Amino acid sequence: MPEFVFSPTIVLIPLLICLVVIELGVSRLLGRSVYTFQDSITSINIGIMSQFVNATGAVISAFMYAIIQAKYGTFTWDLTSPFTWIFALLLYDFMYYWVHRTGHEVNMFWASHITHHSSEQFNLSTALRQASTGFYFKWVFYMPLAILGIPVQVFVIIGLIDLLYQVWVHTRLVGRLGWLELFLVTPSNHRVHHGKNDYCIDKNYGGVFSVWDRLFGTYADERVDEPVRFGIKTPLNSWNPVWSNLHYWVGMFRKAGAQSNWRDKLMCFFGEPVWVPQGSPVGDIEKSVLTGEEMQEPDSPALIRLSGLLMTVVSAGLLVLYLGSKQQLPALVQIFIASFAVLAFASVGLVWSKASRRGATS
Repeated sequence: MPEFVFSPTIVLIPLLICLVVIELGVSRLLGRSVYTFQDSITSINIGIMSQFVNATGAVISAFMYAIIQAKYGTFTWDLTSPFTWIFALLLYDFMYYWVHRTGHEVNMFWASHITHHSSEQFNLSTALRQASTGFYFKWVFYMPLAILGIPVQVFVIIGLIDLLYQVWVHTRLVGRLGWLELFLVTPSNHRVHHGKNDYCIDKNYGGVFSVWDRLFGTYADERVDEPVRFGIKTPLNSWNPVWSNLHYWVGMFRKAGAQSNWRDKLMCFFGEPVWVPQGSPVGDIEKSVLTGEEMQEPDSPALIRLSGLLMTVVSAGLLVLYLGSKQQLPALVQIFIASFAVLAFASVGLVWSKASRRGATS
């Protein structure tokens, strides 16, 4: 039997879910409605599924980084020096800005990142709503750190710090934070980033520091006179974690298949999400039209709600066991477990979405 090995992710999974529960409790005490049941469970399930799929991708990213750093690293860094860690954090966050911006402004990469933005709520569960298809390109952006010789352990720890910082900014319970807004990403700053209002689109890409947005012209303040509407401009209309990851890919390939020349086919993947072929009317690309519609969350039968909750609890437990023993499992077994998890989420998500549609029409 494989030996169980603790890792930071194993500790973080229950911790993040506990934070969601705490925010839910605080919001109830304040009389604020910032959570809906199906949306929140779907966000958590999307996050759990992404960990099943991306666990191997994270290892590959660290492995590639270590190889390049060992072979091409140009400087030696003192791990005991605060300068090493501060410089690494600043450079990492600078590169994250470009990873994030590319994820919004290049259609093929937006196809992955759109999953994170598909919730029409904004709370700590939204932070868990991470795509299962983003690992394939992000690691390339951080290779300058490897070439500069930043040690792999610094890269991994700084990356974790940058990621964890971004969790708390997914909340509506914290207002503006005065002078901190000048250089840090805050909940107010990040609410704009998740908005589908025109002034919110493609703004505020920073992870920890907002100075990058100010430097490169992508900064926007939250407006008092125009409350942020969260989500994507064309509603997902599904509680299925798998479909939330695939829906934009399907639409993108269909659009590419409908083009008559290779230039337009390639632009469907590498152009901006708002791109349409020359001479075409305003198309169905997600960022080009604000439908005004929003996903409806009807009252689902108690059994359906219970199934989603049980799926979350069971899958979180299985994920902890999987991550704790995966290093000792053969690659085929890892692939089988991840595939089984995706199939399970797809099945439950399909049942849930159908039940919700029946509830909406009844």
